[in-house]
Amino acid sequence: MIVKNLIVIFLLLLITGCGSSGGGGSSNPNLPPAQGTRVLGMDVKPDPRVDPMIGYSTAYDQAVAMGVREVSVSLDWALLEPTEGNYDNTWPATIESYYPSQTGDLTLVLRPLDTIGPSLPGDLAGRAFDDSLVIAAFDNFLTNLHGQLTALNLSGKLKWIHVGNEIDASLGSDATKWAQWQTFFVAAKSRIKILWGANVVVSSIIQFSALEDAGKRTQYLNFLPQLDSAALTYYPLKADFTMRPPSTVAADFDLMTSTITTKPILLQENGYPSSVVNNSSEALQADFISAVFKAWDKHMDRINLIDFTWQYDVDEATVDQWVMDFGLSGNAEFKYYLWTLGLNNEDGSEKLAVQRLRDELLARAWVN
Repeated sequence: MIVKNLIVIFLLLLITGCGSSGGGGSSNPNLPPAQGTRVLGMDVKPDPRVDPMIGYSTAYDQAVAMGVREVSVSLDWALLEPTEGNYDNTWPATIESYYPSQTGDLTLVLRPLDTIGPSLPGDLAGRAFDDSLVIAAFDNFLTNLHGQLTALNLSGKLKWIHVGNEIDASLGSDATKWAQWQTFFVAAKSRIKILWGANVVVSSIIQFSALEDAGKRTQYLNFLPQLDSAALTYYPLKADFTMRPPSTVAADFDLMTSTITTKPILLQENGYPSSVVNNSSEALQADFISAVFKAWDKHMDRINLIDFTWQYDVDEATVDQWVMDFGLSGNAEFKYYLWTLGLNNEDGSEKLAVQRLRDELLARAWVN
C-alpha cells in the first residue's frame, strides 16, 4: 500500500494537465441521443479534500463513477531521456504500477514537441525533427518505453498514443517545418505500430485555432492523411485569453467536422475556465458543458472522444510555474485561465459545472 501511495504522488506531477452529420436518434425528439459508442475522458487531478497520498486514486474513482472511461498521461521526451540513451524510467514505472488494473483506458501523449517548443535530449537539442539522429533516438526511446510497460501492454488499456501536443504552436504555417515533422511522425508511427500493434490509434494533437488559420489549416490538412485520427485541444479562447461565449461551441464543432472530413475526431483537451478575469463565471462554465454535449449529439458519428480539462483546480504555485514555462509571467488572464479550468474548486467544493455534467450524462443514459 505504501508503494501504491508513493506512485500516486508521482501521478500528481504527471497527469496534465491546454459539415454536420446526423448523430443518432431518439424515439422522443425532445430527448438527446443516448451515449452510444462515445467515450468520456477527463484530466484527473488529485482530490484536495483527502490525504495527498491517495488524492489521485480518490479522484480517479470519482471520475469513473461519473462515467469517465479515458484518462491521459503526458510525457516529455527530454524529461525521460535527458541525454541520448540515458533513460529515466521513473514515470513509466509509475504508469505500469497503476493503470493496468484501473477501469478506464489510457492515452499516452508523448511530447517531443509541445506547445512551448521541442523537447529533445540535450545532446540533440537544436536538430531538425527529420534529422536521422533524432529519428533514430526517438525510435530507441519508444522501444525502451514499451519495455517498461509490460503489464499495461498486456492489459489492452493503452488505446491511444499521440506524438506531439499542440504542434501547430511551433510549426505555424511553415511548410518546411511541417514536412520535417511529418517525416519524424511517420517514422515514429511505424515504430509504435510494430511495438504496440496495429489497433493503437496514433495521432498528433493540434489546437482548434489551427483550423481557423488559413496557413496552418493548409499544412495540417496536408499532414492529416498520416494520422489515424484528428486529435485537437478545444478551448473557446480569444487572443487575450478571455473566453468566447458558450453559444459559439455549435459553430466551432461544425467547423471541426466540415474541415476534417476523412478522420474520426478526438478532443483530447476540452475546457472553459470559470474566472471573471477571463470574462467567465461558474454559470458560463456550466453552460459550456451543455453546449459541448448538444454539439456532440449532432456530431456523435464523427467525434469519438471528449476529454474534459480538468477535474479539480490546481494550486497557485503550480499554475505560476506553468505560466513561467510558457513565458507569460505577469499575464493575469493566462494565469486565471489555467487556474480555474477545473470543474471543482481548489478546496474540493463543486462548481456548477459538475452538476451540469451529471445532468447531461444522465439525460443520455451514460454508462457509469
